[in-house]
Amino acid sequence: MRSRPLETLVVMAACALSGGVMAQAVYKCGNTYSQLPCPNAAVINADPRSSAQKAQADQATARDARIASSMEKARLQQEKADLAVNTPPARPAIAGSASKPRPGAMKKKKKETDALVARSPGRKKAATDKAASPS
Repeated sequence: MRSRPLETLVVMAACALSGGVMAQAVYKCGNTYSQLPCPNAAVINADPRSSAQKAQADQATARDARIASSMEKARLQQEKADLAVNTPPARPAIAGSASKPRPGAMKKKKKETDALVARSPGRKKAATDKAASPS
């Protein structure tokens, strides 16, 4: 069963890492706002956080990234250990088995023909069916 707190922490870390995309310049052009400057445009600070709040958020993001990385390493080590425990041992090779095939291992291939032979239901194969050729 999967651990919900672990999934929650990973989602929180992903959300915290995606928060840095907001920093863009916004220009006020008269009564409208734009990402492109216009003549006499005023630059607006679109990030309402103070520099202390931004530094604190950056530290939290870095901390979450370190935690996520260490959790990933622990998960990979656990998966490797589980794989080693749950992998069945390989069967030892039997001496001489590779040199001689088992009876029935070599099956004859059916002869492929281009002809399509139609038969009515319940009718047994006749010797002429095999000899039938396309007309």
